[in-house]
Amino acid sequence: MITPLTQGLIAGVVALAGIGAVATANADGGNFTCGVETTTQSGMTTYQGRLMSPTVLTGDYTFSLRSSGGGGSSNINQGGPFAAMANTEVSIGQVMINSSANAKVSFTVTIGGKSYDCSQSTGRI
Repeated sequence: MITPLTQGLIAGVVALAGIGAVATANADGGNFTCGVETTTQSGMTTYQGRLMSPTVLTGDYTFSLRSSGGGGSSNINQGGPFAAMANTEVSIGQVMINSSANAKVSFTVTIGGKSYDCSQSTGRI
């Protein structure tokens, strides 16, 4: 039997299927998915933190990117509070860099005092 909660989780997984990397975490008994989406267009790559939950979530995030390439290197750090409505994908943090640069992304969400690593190796879509 498929319950409304199961339907929401399935919809969330399907909606996040296009994300380059996705993690599943458990927060206070409620599952959520998070990961880093990468898209490349016109010589630029955008890295974007994404999160989806079947329940309302609030917390804090950190989104950091270190890059290096022919033009030098950079460290970009973002963070702060976030709120996610139930069954609605949210973007949390975003950075755009030259697509020829090497990049390492760190994306963490903290919910109810517990931190979750959402910064898996990114893929390009």
